[in-house]
Amino acid sequence: MGNRAEHLFRQAAANPDATAIVFEGHTISFADLANRVRKTAGGLAEIGIAQGNHVGLWLPSTPDFIVMQQSLFLLGTVVTPINIQYRPSEVRHAIECCQLAWIITTEEFAQTLTNTLSDRCPVRIITMDTHQDTRSFASLPVAASKAHPRDWLVPVNDDDVVMLLLTSATTGKAKGVMLTSGNLAANYDQTPRWLGLDQDTVILCALPLYNTFGLNQGINAMLVTGCTMVLLPRFDTEQCIQAIHDYQCSFVPAVPTMLQKMIDHPGATKDALSSLRGVMTGGAPVPSALLRRLLDLAPDVEVLTGYGLTEATALVTLTRVRLGPGGQVERDRTIGRVLDGMDLTVIDEGGKAVGPGIAGEILVRGPNLMAGYLCAPEATGEILSQGWLRTGDIGYLDIDGYAYIVDRKKDVIIRGGQNIYPADIEEVLYQFPGVSEAAVVSRPDPILGEVPIAYLALKAGSSPDVASMLEHCRVRLASYKCPVAIEVLPELPKGPTGKILRRALRGALVLN
Repeated sequence: MGNRAEHLFRQAAANPDATAIVFEGHTISFADLANRVRKTAGGLAEIGIAQGNHVGLWLPSTPDFIVMQQSLFLLGTVVTPINIQYRPSEVRHAIECCQLAWIITTEEFAQTLTNTLSDRCPVRIITMDTHQDTRSFASLPVAASKAHPRDWLVPVNDDDVVMLLLTSATTGKAKGVMLTSGNLAANYDQTPRWLGLDQDTVILCALPLYNTFGLNQGINAMLVTGCTMVLLPRFDTEQCIQAIHDYQCSFVPAVPTMLQKMIDHPGATKDALSSLRGVMTGGAPVPSALLRRLLDLAPDVEVLTGYGLTEATALVTLTRVRLGPGGQVERDRTIGRVLDGMDLTVIDEGGKAVGPGIAGEILVRGPNLMAGYLCAPEATGEILSQGWLRTGDIGYLDIDGYAYIVDRKKDVIIRGGQNIYPADIEEVLYQFPGVSEAAVVSRPDPILGEVPIAYLALKAGSSPDVASMLEHCRVRLASYKCPVAIEVLPELPKGPTGKILRRALRGALVLN
């Protein structure tokens, strides 16, 4: 595939009146969406945006985000979605590392941003508001009113970079991941087939659209299949349940913490969730108790989980999560098998492939691997080697080819020379009654080097009993794995997709 906007115009031609987006009670057809994109692209071109320009999208999750993204694709630009929770200093870093020439945002965000930028960080700001152009901002609505709609797509080659995605800030300073048109065709465009989505699917998307999860299983899945996407501006438990019921949503991409909140809500009844047929989750294992409750409420649902990373475009592995005869998840903690068109191997510290059941670093390869980090050849060389991507994740394969994540390489705790994988401790903590969230991080120790400390959040109505929790761990874990302390918080810090932020917990340790 060439230009990424082709999917939209194909759907608009084939099914012009079909509903593409439902947002806050309003519907947008594929024809209407395509017309908005044509007009917007004309306005962007009028302002001066052209093929090859690096453009940032700092917008909330509304239909405007989708219109902007597709308009920029139509013009052949390189698009960088930016986390709306970023502080201006973080946006400035995104501008610099992705070499953005333009940022499209709201006037509220723009006013905040201009106070942080300087002559050393030149970028032109385009707002979605109808004010007249000023020295600081260009108004897209004003420009669009003067311009002719764009009716032709800029030709794009498979090896042309079309998106620059920021690596997760949970792992340190974000870098610009260069994804080509060929990368997206090999991964994003195959995802609906892997997930069993088609034109009759109704997607509920409560994920942020600047994140790979929302970009792939929200926007792109809708455009590839021609199905309907019910879009929420943010995750809200009650609104999610109501939307599933009102619009008969059949597919929900969500992280386990989102699913847990939905299932725990009193509105999550069999009637409310009767339309559900598929749930895609990732970022953390699916607890058996959560799966049992979900299947009780929606017995026809297929729960899928997988593993992916920005540097590999998106998904790498996938599996269906099932309950065994004993009521426990089969192949507990597996991330599934590698998807077709890709390879996955596990190597030891010497770079040699290891056999089933032996833990090592997971490597992947395929047409989905990024072109590299923008202007960071050293960092690119550290992660890409001889066609393989070093994921930095520690895991193993079983004899049937199912992969398992033991932990992030950087998250391994070395206590007196003994390797401790936080996931092992977290699994035990989740077995303690009343625990809803668990995360284990390292704390410096003058004698042992590092020791594990656990942070927990409890279910409503549960009382903390740290002494019993520690005893629970001592009975089930080797002595060196037992956490030296347990801290109970109202809620663990999370990123926009619901992933627990270990870095924030480590930072709290330093401050304390």
